[in-house]
Amino acid sequence: MSQAVESQASTTSDFISLLRSEIEQGLLDQTLAILEPKINEMLYSNVFNCTEAIEYLKISDSTLRRLIRDKEIPYFRLRGTILFRQWELDDFISKRMIIKGG
Repeated sequence: MSQAVESQASTTSDFISLLRSEIEQGLLDQTLAILEPKINEMLYSNVFNCTEAIEYLKISDSTLRRLIRDKEIPYFRLRGTILFRQWELDDFISKRMIIKGG
């Protein structure tokens, strides 16, 4: 192969590599731009106040208050507000599942 052809092939190869790298980075940036708000929403929407926990668990206010009072349900306080993590509520539910077997 002549030196000119090798040089051109090298330049073309470098160009393709650079172009591929820029496309990959662009796709990563676009994907992150799309997913980041959804990820943040999921992270922060997984904390419920009492009203949301009542709706999520489909129980009455008095039942939730009794569960809190008797320390049967996991919760935490933030500046006096009682809050619940969704995954802990899911765990609370799964531990109380009654499986009918035969």
